[in-house]
Amino acid sequence: MSPIRRLDPEVASKIAAGEVVERPVSVAKELIENALDASARQVTLEVSDGGKSAIICEDDGAGIPAAELPLAVENFSTSKISRTEDIAAVRTLGFRGEALASIRTVSHLLIRTMTGAEITGREMEWRGDELVKDAPCVRQPGTEVIVKNLFFNLPARRKFLGSGSSELRRVTSLVQSYALSAPTTGFTLKGDRKDILVYPVSTLDERIEIVFGANVFPHLKPFESSIGYMRLHGFISLPDFTRGNRTLQYYFVNGRYIKDRLLIHAVHQAYQSLIPRDRFPLLALFLEMPTAEIDVNVHPTKAEIRFRNEREIHRFVSSALQEVLRGERESFRERVQYVYGRIFPEQAGEDRSSRQPVTEAPDRDVSDVRAHLWGGAQEWLFRESPKSLFDEERERIVIPVGKLYWQLHESFILTQIRGGMVIIDQHAAHERILYNAAKRNIDERKPAIQSLLFPATLELTPIEYERFEELSAVLPSVGFEVEPFGANSIIVRGIPAGVRNWNDGQLLQEILSEGGSRSGSIDQFLKTYACRAAVKAGMNLSVAEMESLTDQLFATEFPFTCPHGRPTMLRVDLAELERRFQRTVSSEK
Repeated sequence: MSPIRRLDPEVASKIAAGEVVERPVSVAKELIENALDASARQVTLEVSDGGKSAIICEDDGAGIPAAELPLAVENFSTSKISRTEDIAAVRTLGFRGEALASIRTVSHLLIRTMTGAEITGREMEWRGDELVKDAPCVRQPGTEVIVKNLFFNLPARRKFLGSGSSELRRVTSLVQSYALSAPTTGFTLKGDRKDILVYPVSTLDERIEIVFGANVFPHLKPFESSIGYMRLHGFISLPDFTRGNRTLQYYFVNGRYIKDRLLIHAVHQAYQSLIPRDRFPLLALFLEMPTAEIDVNVHPTKAEIRFRNEREIHRFVSSALQEVLRGERESFRERVQYVYGRIFPEQAGEDRSSRQPVTEAPDRDVSDVRAHLWGGAQEWLFRESPKSLFDEERERIVIPVGKLYWQLHESFILTQIRGGMVIIDQHAAHERILYNAAKRNIDERKPAIQSLLFPATLELTPIEYERFEELSAVLPSVGFEVEPFGANSIIVRGIPAGVRNWNDGQLLQEILSEGGSRSGSIDQFLKTYACRAAVKAGMNLSVAEMESLTDQLFATEFPFTCPHGRPTMLRVDLAELERRFQRTVSSEK
């Protein structure tokens, strides 16, 4: 073993820099925080090749006094705190005094800055730890920071960076987060000289609408709740409007954007009995409390914090959200009463008196009632089923004509087969059907398309629009008739035949929010499409729907697994049932 020795300062500085600067988005985060701490009213961020080649951040904040600029890039130099006690009371986003020093160590760094009280500012440039330029400059009050060739002296770290587009997505998401935390500051993000985000100074409501998108904003409910020293406010989506991921969930504590498992779990607990396990609400939560109740000095990048009383915080956040959601029950109950009155008018009593008279068909066709209650989300399979094609390997699972179907817990389909029974996972089965249909459409280049009666205009987030551009050649092959329609907007004129849970475009936005061709193969895109478009667990199916689903499943090439490899069905032999019930031929005589 080598002897213990003190590390060379150059090696030590690179190790320290690695804790703060992980990738381009880390640099962007530190520069934006410095700008906001300097009371900037406008922040402009420009990146090249996702930030791997260059990151430029310019603000109109207070600026750095010329005499203090050399000190600003030294380790543990800051204007935010001076005593240990200040850490517990810090309100600024930055305070550790490591950011600029860490960035300087692993890049080519140029800073131009001037305060409003100075006639001339100062410009300094470094290549790693080497100072190569120090001169006066004249500019508007504020600061411009240019970071080039990130990790030029750490090739191993640079090798692990993603593609330019993937790094740009991270930076875009970051800017959106800080734009929500500071609506009174304007933000502009440029990627390779093209405007990606342009957020003017606004109110919080206006900023929420522009970040989440005009299509999403009407589904968000504002709220505010306070108890003791805690205040929670923000916007949340109701249980009928969710996503398949957490990309549009934002958490802030005292204006600081964080990723905290405690708050994520509190949200999960509030929604757990209202939405499926694989669905997530959209939200922007702003939690405020005295600085003494939190510790922000627990992570080098300040991405995590620690609460002094975690149980109390968790209980408050979860209860506040539950109260908001509980307030929506009345409107849903009214819809349920309407549906009940349509199905059983003779039993509706007084509830029916407030409704217009309804003439019921003899067989009580309630397809319109289902659409009224769920917005048509379940009407997914009313098309003519293909004839089942069974080969010798499938004969053991042939379902006799006329046999009934049962749905278990609105998730599984049970039916009799030759020599036993089969239990089908309705979601996995529909995934397989949609995946095979989409793949066939791409191979044959003859997608089955159903035109929308009214073309849908969707306003996408910048990340969603970038993925739309990546998938522009694939979407028409699957069956989406879609084209650009202005900045970050698209117009959809047709969707794949058979898809019924279109939900006014929410389906396509979910697919775009999950990934594109550059971040995964076309096959991965097809799997995502099939998963998001398939019928979900918890959806009630009619006998006709179950029969159609089963027929289409067995008409596919690989009916026994979904595209992700999970089984679509479980076969139980009659002999196994007899063994379980301890039945024998002799015992029955």
